[in-house]
Amino acid sequence: MLSEQTISSIETLLAETDSAQGVVVQNGEVVIDWKTEESPVDVFAVQKGILTILIGIAEEKYLLETLDHVNHHLDPEWTQLSPWDEAKLSIETLLSMTTGMADDLSPLGEINQTWRYNNVAYNYLKQIITLQSDMSLQTLSDEWLFKPLGMTQTTWVEREQKLPSGHSLSGLLSTARDLAQIGQLVLGKGSFAGEQILPSHYVDQMLSQTTTENPAWSWGWWNNHSDFYLSPMREAAGAISGPLVSNAPNDLIASRGAYGNYLHIVPSMELVVVRTCKPGTVKPRAFEPMLWEALG
Repeated sequence: MLSEQTISSIETLLAETDSAQGVVVQNGEVVIDWKTEESPVDVFAVQKGILTILIGIAEEKYLLETLDHVNHHLDPEWTQLSPWDEAKLSIETLLSMTTGMADDLSPLGEINQTWRYNNVAYNYLKQIITLQSDMSLQTLSDEWLFKPLGMTQTTWVEREQKLPSGHSLSGLLSTARDLAQIGQLVLGKGSFAGEQILPSHYVDQMLSQTTTENPAWSWGWWNNHSDFYLSPMREAAGAISGPLVSNAPNDLIASRGAYGNYLHIVPSMELVVVRTCKPGTVKPRAFEPMLWEALG
């Protein structure tokens, strides 16, 4: 277990970096539950790891398959691609961020090969899952995931930005305590409190390397054992050598959001670490290395 000194160092780091909440769970025991904000905050792209889990549950319910072509679920011409290129797009393509499209869904790169963090294309996954389940995103999330995990403070909210289809992009409000439950689910290979919520084989699949251009990216999750990685929104800068967090264990699994929202999972340590941020503040990019320096 973490020493008192380590716990103190992490709490000091959370305070000095203007964090909203911080939770550390080891061997199923909450050892840090620190906060300056009681209310849920926008955790930005941490939602991607959660949506990937919901896609896996939908697949288990025979509502879709990750190999399905997107045009099996959405009307054709939802992109600016040619009909034959649009037909190449699958649910897996959107999860792996290899859409070969710009943010306006026009051609940019090679489909199923070029890695580009396309948040617009990703959001169409939400349309697919709500159409196939005939439920709202909040309703299916509550029924399939949030309630079984005891996540009482996690809600989807509409953003002002619209997709080309006219649908709103959605954000996710949550707390560090709620997100720690997602960490426990991943540690349990889809099992939580004796219930198999997500098939274990799907957990392995969603955490596997999906593209040679960015081997650190899986389906909504990051790994820490790759030799290089591409940074979201900065792909043009080229590959960055080394693992995602150089001083963290190589079996680290992470769901990472803007402004320093992080869900870190380390299976070898039975460890879950969550840090959320106060709305509207910009956090130093060095938080993750500082966190792992504190963790020793």
